[in-house]
Amino acid sequence: MKSMYSQVFDSKCPLWDKNQKFNLLLLQSKQTYFNDLLKMRGYVFLRDIYEDLGFPITLKTLFVGWVYDLENPIGDNFIDFGITTKGEEPNIELDFNVDGIITNRFKEES
Repeated sequence: MKSMYSQVFDSKCPLWDKNQKFNLLLLQSKQTYFNDLLKMRGYVFLRDIYEDLGFPITLKTLFVGWVYDLENPIGDNFIDFGITTKGEEPNIELDFNVDGIITNRFKEES
């Protein structure tokens, strides 16, 4: 069952190509990039990934994402795009494994 965060990487996305292998390589490299960013920065919002891949930003994408914290994990400590293909079709289904709402992990300025 797909989550509410699933998307289809298709011709509406500016980075999409007619070649499925190119799309897979691109998505896997983006997944690696965002995992590196997660480890370096400590968090990634789903909005960051949606914007990079060309999906519309929604209110929910502003609050959910991933937090990297090996000592106090709230999730998997990694980003998985949930990449699924259907035969040779160039469109690719994505179902992101977000940790949930992460805005509560930030402190208010005093």
